[in-house]
Amino acid sequence: MPRVSVVIPTYNCARFLGRTIDSALKQTYRDFEVIVVDDGSTDDTQALVAGYGKAVQYVYQPNQGASAARNAALSRAGGELIAYLDADDLWSLEKLSRQVEYLDAHPACGFVHTEVAVIDEQDKVLHARFNQETNRPVPQGRCVRDVLQRSHIQTLTVVERRTAFDHAGKFDLRLPVAQDYLHWIGVVLHGYEVGYLSEPLGLYRWRAGSLMSSQRRLLADFVKIYELVSTEYGLEQSQGAEIIQLVQAQLYTTQRQLAYLERRECSSAAARQRLRCLIRQWPFHLELYMDFVKTYVRGRESQPPLSPS
Repeated sequence: MPRVSVVIPTYNCARFLGRTIDSALKQTYRDFEVIVVDDGSTDDTQALVAGYGKAVQYVYQPNQGASAARNAALSRAGGELIAYLDADDLWSLEKLSRQVEYLDAHPACGFVHTEVAVIDEQDKVLHARFNQETNRPVPQGRCVRDVLQRSHIQTLTVVERRTAFDHAGKFDLRLPVAQDYLHWIGVVLHGYEVGYLSEPLGLYRWRAGSLMSSQRRLLADFVKIYELVSTEYGLEQSQGAEIIQLVQAQLYTTQRQLAYLERRECSSAAARQRLRCLIRQWPFHLELYMDFVKTYVRGRESQPPLSPS
C-alpha cells in the first residue's frame, strides 16, 4: 500500500492538469499513489488522464464541487498520509520528501504546510515567497487561536496524516469555497499541532474568475464556517469561554465586512438585511448603525476592518 495518497480534484481544467499530474509523478519521494477525481468535466480531462495509464487512478462523478471530489478521492485513498494538489497548481520536486521527513520527525503534527509561490495563467511569477512578501503570519505549533483568526494555509502545500483527517471529518459539502479552512480548524480543535516549512514547495496558480478570486464569496463561506464552529464543534466543552468569544468576534467582523462588499458589489438590500441581523445580535455596537445608514448613500468610503483571509 502506498504511504502517501495524492488527491487531485478537477473540473474543466485539462489545460493545466497534465503539468499538475507531472509535478506529482516526478517527485523524488516515490512511495505514493495519485488519485484524480473528475468532478463532471466537459473538456478532454478523461482522455488526458487515461494517457497516464496505471500511474494515475481516475474517478468520475457528476459535478458536486471540490468538497465532494476530495471526499470521493479520500474514500479510495490507502495512504497513511494525504497530499492535496489542485488541478492547476504545481509542486517542486522535493515537496513530498521534505514533508514526509518532517511528519516522521514530529509525531504530534496533524499536518505540515509550506511557503508558497504564486503564478498566473501564463506561469509568470507574481510572488516567489507569498507569505514572506506579504508579511502573513502562518499557523504553526499549537495554534488554535491563530487558525481561528486567519486562514493562512494553502491547500496545495499541505500533507496531512490520515488519522488527523479522520478525527476532523470529511470536507463539508455546505462550503463551496473555503471547505479546506474549516477542515484545518477541525484538525487543530482536536489537539493536533501544525507544522510549517519556510521553503516555497508549491506553486499556486492565480486565475481570474475562479471561486477563490471573489472576496465576497470567500467571506460568505467564512461566515458559514464561524457559525458552524459555534454551533457544531462543542467549543464550550473542549475550548472554553475565551475561544467562544474569539469565534463570535470573528463572526461579527466577517459579517460586517461581507455587508460592505454586498452593498458595493451586488445589493444594498442584501447588506441592509445582514446589518439588521447584526444589530439584533449586537445592539450596542454603534458602528453597525453607521454601516446601515451608508447602505442608502452612494459614493466611496473606507471599508470596515478586514476579516482574516
